Amino acid sequence: MALEHINPSDVAPPRGFTHVVKAGDVAYISGQVGRRPDGTLAGVDIESQTDQVFRNLRAALASVGAGFGDMTKITVYLTHREDIPGFRVARDRHLTGDNPPASTLVLISGLAEPEFRVEVEATAVI
Repeated sequence: MALEHINPSDVAPPRGFTHVVKAGDVAYISGQVGRRPDGTLAGVDIESQTDQVFRNLRAALASVGAGFGDMTKITVYLTHREDIPGFRVARDRHLTGDNPPASTLVLISGLAEPEFRVEVEATAVI
């Protein structure tokens, strides 16, 4: 099976990885952080970063003709336990409806850049 590697133009350019790898009808989306398409940080707070994460996920999904309803699983990485409520508020602005994807939330000591508070990776079936 041929793999398709996609880097949507409306997501900040990746550094040493591919944003989306499509294998048949499955799309694997690399962890998305709160960077705007121009590479700047969306904000220092959890809600600003989470909103940008989900805008990035939307763009990544759209690049393979999918949407949030096609996501089967997300994995969330947070660097601060106290950010869980704010993350959920922002997430729920984007993931609406009765059938959210399966989800795992992991608390970690840090991400690739010290200002990142959240990263979310996803899998979708198209």
